[in-house]
Order: sequence, then structure tokens, then C-alpha cells
Amino acid sequence: MKRVLITGATGFIGGRLAEVLTDLGIEVTALVRSWATAARLARLPVRMVGGDILDPESVRRAVDGCDVVLHCAVDFRAHGRAHRRASRDGTRNVMHAAHEAGVARVVHLSSTAVFGLQPAAGRTLTETTPVRRVGDDYCDGKIEAERVALEYHRVHGLPVTVLRPTIVYGPFGWYSAAVARAAREGRLVLVDGAPGVCNCLYVDNLVQAILLAATRPQAVGEVFHISDAKPVTWREYLERHARALGDGVVPLPEMTRAELRAARNRLRRLALRQLARSAAGNPLRVLRDPAARQGLFSIPGVQWASDATKRAIRLLPGGAGNRIMDAVERAKAGQAGSGAGRAEVRAYLSPAEERSFAAYANVTFGIDKARSLLGYEPAVGFDEGMELTASWIRWAGI
Repeated sequence: MKRVLITGATGFIGGRLAEVLTDLGIEVTALVRSWATAARLARLPVRMVGGDILDPESVRRAVDGCDVVLHCAVDFRAHGRAHRRASRDGTRNVMHAAHEAGVARVVHLSSTAVFGLQPAAGRTLTETTPVRRVGDDYCDGKIEAERVALEYHRVHGLPVTVLRPTIVYGPFGWYSAAVARAAREGRLVLVDGAPGVCNCLYVDNLVQAILLAATRPQAVGEVFHISDAKPVTWREYLERHARALGDGVVPLPEMTRAELRAARNRLRRLALRQLARSAAGNPLRVLRDPAARQGLFSIPGVQWASDATKRAIRLLPGGAGNRIMDAVERAKAGQAGSGAGRAEVRAYLSPAEERSFAAYANVTFGIDKARSLLGYEPAVGFDEGMELTASWIRWAGI
């Protein structure tokens, strides 16, 4: 392994991969879709190629001269079926370019989401467990992308290895940031006590598995589950992230699932009333209250329209879009702290956050195959991983 292409190198996992590989003296090429997200990558001696996994020509340019491809990219700009197509078609472009270039190995990063976020309870899932379509575009897209990658191995002889990581956390990780942010905003609650299993995976353990998959001959054509050696409870996982913000955040409040749904319904009704009152006066008034905003965004279609508008603004040339959205976020932060004279209306976890913070709670994922064929043994335990993550949370000011 001398020269490696990383797709998704501006992201959480790909960025950490780039750091480790450059430290090892390996030449790294990164396919960069947005230069605005490349700040962390730019400090490294990395060859950056502008492009997109949905653009076959740019993928070919990036693969040129590389002997290993680490495919970590995920297109979160697309939603719904478009996201699923992006996963499938982007993976096909990467595999095709790698096959044309005659690379020695492709590691395709999939996810245990191929089983859905809530598989049937009481099981240890292995690589032989059948995947399950659940109608979720992220989960189903991972299934389709996996099949494309393995098809290139079976039909074209491309040396492909598929890894299915569990819940990846650590510095710069969106999962860790989301938990910490919810705790800071007072929205993080332990639903029904959060007793389920959290199959977490510290990012450096995943990087270790990726490097093994890229070099071990036994890995070709295989699928591996990658997780930490020992799962923890969701309660412990959430509380350890919250504790990084200071002792005043813990213990976290607890609610039943029914209580949380009722609270969200109250917020939705509040948002509708405030929106109606503001329509004839100041239409922006409702958006100045974080709880009312959350209630409004829980109405079907509102969150999608808001996200689409933000994406469109960020596409404005010359960095203008990013400056506009940064100003909006600063204004929202100021408004959130300026309502001390009003009666407090508490915001709660969104349905998406509730599902995300309880993923795979009733199952565990076996890593015996990765141990035997790859020689994988997670080097970073949960306590050490959380100490490093907590230090980053405090440093980043989340």
C-alpha cells in the first residue's frame, strides 16, 4: 500500500484515515466535493482532486496512480430515494474506476444499518445474517451499495472488502457532536431509562480495521462487522458524552416514550398557535423561540423545506452562502439566550434523534470473523475513547 485514494476524506472517518495514513508515510489522494469542508484535510500533505463520486470522470482522475481505494463517501446532500440512488450509483462509479485502474484493493465502508436501525430483538447478528430492507433510504441505500461492490468482485474480479461499522464515535464525529449538542440545549432525555445496548466503535479502532482490510489477502471478497470489543448501555454512552459538558448537565432527565411524544405534540400545537398569531404581525417571531421552532419543524414537510433552503443558500458562489448561514446561526444563538423574561418552553429530542440514540438497542454484532481473518482487536477501550472524545467536545466548544 503506497498510494491510497480516500473518498469522503473531508468527513469524520475519512479525515481520520487521512491523518493516520500520512503519519505512516503513505501518499494520500482525496476526492473533494466541497472545498469549504476541506479545512481539516488541508493541513495534511494530501493530493486533493476536486470532484464527486457521482461524476465518473472526476473519480477516474482521483483513482489514477493509486493502488488502494478506501471508499468512505456518503452523499448527505440528497434525501429520500435520491440519497439511495447516490449511494448505489456513486459506489458503482468508484468500483468501475478502480477496476479500470487495476487497483490492488478496494475497501468499501458500509454499515450495520443494512439490518435496519431496530432489528429483531435478542440476537447476535453476524455476517451470515440476512440483510433486511426497512423502507429507510439510508439503510436500503447501504444494502444496494454493498451489492454493487460485491458484484464487481464476483463478476469482474475486483479485490473488494466490505466493512460494516456499528455506531462510530470520537473527535470530529457527528454522532458525538449531536449527543453533546442535545445535552447542552437541555433536550437530551433518557427515554424509558435508555437501558438498551449501544454497539459503539471508537474511530481509531475502525481505522485499524480498514488498514487490515486493505492489506490482508484473506479479506478479499469478504464482509466484516466492525465494533468495539464490548458494548455498553445507551444510558452510559449518552451520560458520558453529557458529562463532558460539566457536572451541571448530569444526571440526565428521564421520560417515558409516551411522555416524550405528548411533549412533542404540545410543542407542535404551540408552534401552530404562535405562527397564526404572528402571521398578521411579525412572521419571524415564532422562529426566535427554539422550542417553538422545534415544534414547527415537527410538522411534516417543514423540516425538509428548511433543509432544502439551507442547501440552496450554501451553494451561493464565493462563500457567500456559508457566510449567510453562519450569520443566521449566530443570530439564533443570540435569540435563544435573550428570552430570560419569557416563560420557558422546553424543547425535546426530535423523533429522528430518538431513533438515532437508540439504534440497535436490542442486538449485538459479532466480530469473531474480523478477529480470525483480519487479526482485528480493538486497541482503544470505551473509557479511553470517551476521555479523548470528551476532551474534543470541550475544546470544540460544543
